[in-house]
Amino acid sequence: MLRFWRVLVGLVVLLVGGVVAAAPAQAACTTKVVGIDARGKLIYKTVCEGEPGTPGGGEGGGTVPSCTLTGLQDYCIGSVGCWSNIPAAVPPTPAEEAAKPSPEAVWVYQRCDEDDTNPLSGYTWREVTGPTLDEAAQQAFGALVVPAFQIGVNPPRQAVVGIPTWYWVDPAGAPDITGSAALGVVAIGTPSGIELDPGDGSGTRTCPWTVTASGTCAHTYDRSSAGRPADADGRPAYTARARLLYDVRFEVNGAPLVIPGTPDSLQSPWATVSIPVAEVQSVVTRTP
Repeated sequence: MLRFWRVLVGLVVLLVGGVVAAAPAQAACTTKVVGIDARGKLIYKTVCEGEPGTPGGGEGGGTVPSCTLTGLQDYCIGSVGCWSNIPAAVPPTPAEEAAKPSPEAVWVYQRCDEDDTNPLSGYTWREVTGPTLDEAAQQAFGALVVPAFQIGVNPPRQAVVGIPTWYWVDPAGAPDITGSAALGVVAIGTPSGIELDPGDGSGTRTCPWTVTASGTCAHTYDRSSAGRPADADGRPAYTARARLLYDVRFEVNGAPLVIPGTPDSLQSPWATVSIPVAEVQSVVTRTP
């Protein structure tokens, strides 16, 4: 009789609902040219937003400046501070275009501190010291952005001891996520599951990826949340959390790219939601 009563209460409250819990985006990485090396090639550096900058290749990336940088200057050539327009704001003349040394060369305007013995300012063609495929793959992985998502919960306002609580996610945008980098390298994240921690001390588990209200990802609480911290409505509640899981693969110009040591998975930050859990008591009487 008690089991029947719990199931009946569960059917009454089992209405589809959702609680918003937005997950912050993954930090993106960008590559920018920061100078010119001794061989006349452009120096680039890969920087991830919110993380320390990491050298992307070429000489001088991430090193201590050898001069004092002032004003618009952002790199050194020996003891001389310089800045560049890359590419130059003024296009090359037909004669200068004809002198282009390679298809990859870039028309650059460079302005440095005055140096009468070795003039450095002016227009010229420069070739870019580009990243390797390994570096481009790392940059593409850093450019993957995990979408904000909602945690769906059913029952929406009050879970019940002994009645399964359903969880699902509602990410914004397409299921797959992509990040692009130099050399035509693309990182592709494909949803692989949901990691769920119900918050009652039972530990985490991995559920299949589900974006609809169903029992695909469910947990049955065996005790109420009495004595737990109160939620926004003043009710004692467990703090459940979930995050998105992705399998990651790489392509270069549309073809599969396999590089040992590159990441093959990605997790979103945890998102949390309060789950008040009630225990329903029943009294069974017998008629003489």
